[in-house]
Amino acid sequence: MATRPRIVTAHELDQMTPDERAAAFDASIVRNLDDLPSEFRARVEARGRRLAEELRSASTE
Repeated sequence: MATRPRIVTAHELDQMTPDERAAAFDASIVRNLDDLPSEFRARVEARGRRLAEELRSASTE
């Protein structure tokens, strides 16, 4: 199971330089689906399937 990233608080962001804020943001981006928590990934995939089905249904009306 993937570990949850550390939350950076607003106070911490205020104390950072612009470059440090940019680095913190870049570090928070998940680039590999295998790195997502399995529960979150399942919810995202289920929502994608629902939305795709809604689009298919809407296009046939």
